[in-house]
Amino acid sequence: MDKIVLTGVRANGTHGVLDFEQERAQTFVVDVTLFLDLAKAGQSDALSDTVDYGRVAKDIVAVVEGEHVDLIEALAQRIADRILAIGAIARVEVTVHKPHAPITVPFDDVAVTITRAQAKTAHRAVIALGGNQGDVADTLRDAVRRIDALDGTQVIGVSPLYRTAAWGMPAGTPDFLNAVAEVTTTLDAHELLDGLRRIEADHGRTRETHWSNRTLDLDIIDFDGRQSDDPALTLPHPRAWQRAFVLVPWAALDPQADLPGMHGGPVSELAEGLVAEADEPPVELVSSDWLASGESRHTPRVGEGTEAGLQSGTQAGTQSRPAVISLESTSPDAETLFREAIVAIDGIPGNQVEGISPLYHLSNFDGPDAMSAVIQIVTKLGAADLIDALGTIETAHGKAVDLDLVDMDGVRCDEPDCRVPWPSARRRAAVLAPWMDMDPNATLGGDPVAFLLAQAEDAGRVGLLSDAWILGSA
Repeated sequence: MDKIVLTGVRANGTHGVLDFEQERAQTFVVDVTLFLDLAKAGQSDALSDTVDYGRVAKDIVAVVEGEHVDLIEALAQRIADRILAIGAIARVEVTVHKPHAPITVPFDDVAVTITRAQAKTAHRAVIALGGNQGDVADTLRDAVRRIDALDGTQVIGVSPLYRTAAWGMPAGTPDFLNAVAEVTTTLDAHELLDGLRRIEADHGRTRETHWSNRTLDLDIIDFDGRQSDDPALTLPHPRAWQRAFVLVPWAALDPQADLPGMHGGPVSELAEGLVAEADEPPVELVSSDWLASGESRHTPRVGEGTEAGLQSGTQAGTQSRPAVISLESTSPDAETLFREAIVAIDGIPGNQVEGISPLYHLSNFDGPDAMSAVIQIVTKLGAADLIDALGTIETAHGKAVDLDLVDMDGVRCDEPDCRVPWPSARRRAAVLAPWMDMDPNATLGGDPVAFLLAQAEDAGRVGLLSDAWILGSA
């Protein structure tokens, strides 16, 4: 980050704790360092592309000569707030000197230095992912994890995975796999683009030709609905409206999404239009739960209807729903296993952990004692996909922890591999007790969890261990 340094700005003010300091002005000296991007100003030689340090000096004097404060710490804060309000400055360091402070021993100076930064704004962006070289699905999974790991960035939704034929490329060119991710980020658009380019480069992506095979392609499609003709990053993506491999996954992820710009409109309508106009299906659904494992639940035949794929794809990742997950283990390391499982659950794109119960102990007559807890999440995964993801986490921990989807808001499922609400939860105090502790008003199948707990036969075998276990203090 570039910087502008301004030192020795002097002004008189009535700042101090003592009565006479509030009546008789004394001199204060202020140094500031402004951190900002000066690249554009260096190219344009225009004052409008930098910060007028004459204005900054006047603002400092205005604060010092303004309203009284007792502490120079507060004076430094007011100066920092005034400077950051200019807008182009990302961070400021302010030092306030009080050379005539009422100290009864010889001294040269007393000063306070603070550093303050602009509050970071959360932006929302849509990113298209694609590739046709190597293990593409695994590459895309890693890309999602890497995007989620960018500073200030959280993946909040990922679409189903689609296959797209390599139209206009030589015969035998491998098909592309495509998906769309939605993120929130405190990075600006160019910082996000730089992060995506680093991820591409780490996967061997090169850009010698525009239309070519690629290991990984990451494009910002939309950023806060902005419209920009910046050649380094045109927003929205100038060809998104023509690309079924962008619009169909995006519509599956968010049926209410809108593409801004001259060619924009409701994404679902734009996607349906491209599907209807095509002589052959432009994209084919590969999997709705491709992030959870390396295997696809559904691999369509070539020529299978894309419109039907779009409809089934909207069943996953379209909206956030609250869900309750139970954790149970007989392992001596249960607490550690629970913490690791919670981190893994929270790390699944589209998931956010919002509540964690106290830790409970369960006495078993015919086996080792167990520990249990319950967490509340919001998720964009469907119930079956979430259950699959929990199974993957269990396997990663050697089945030493048992994770069950207890309930999901608005979901009723009675299939062999998808039972929601979880039927046995109504009778298990190991689930009900921590759940009630976390949410006293919780209900399961319309019945208060407190009522179900009172009826549970094993209610006398559970007991609270710790309400601070997640911090490692149990």
